[in-house]
Amino acid sequence: MIEIIKNEQLVIKIKERLDATNSAQAMEVISKALEGLTTDIKLDVSELEYISSAGLQVILKCAKGSKSAGKEIYLFGAKDGVLEIFKISGFLTFIKEI
Repeated sequence: MIEIIKNEQLVIKIKERLDATNSAQAMEVISKALEGLTTDIKLDVSELEYISSAGLQVILKCAKGSKSAGKEIYLFGAKDGVLEIFKISGFLTFIKEI
């Protein structure tokens, strides 16, 4: 579901679904990854099929973590349906799409 890769950027790869059934687990994994953040965050959602409001809360946690560390957060690889959810929710006002 979530894969964390740390290199020049912190890459958070989210796969399949991010919803109420797995958002708590995702939040725990991501919170650990955000500790002592020193790089930008790249959200790789190229394999994400669905995101709910609970999933968006997880993404909001990432955005707040990047902002408090003075870093940027980028969205990468969103499919049409997932991208539409990010647009409608207003998340693309504070997450940069690449």
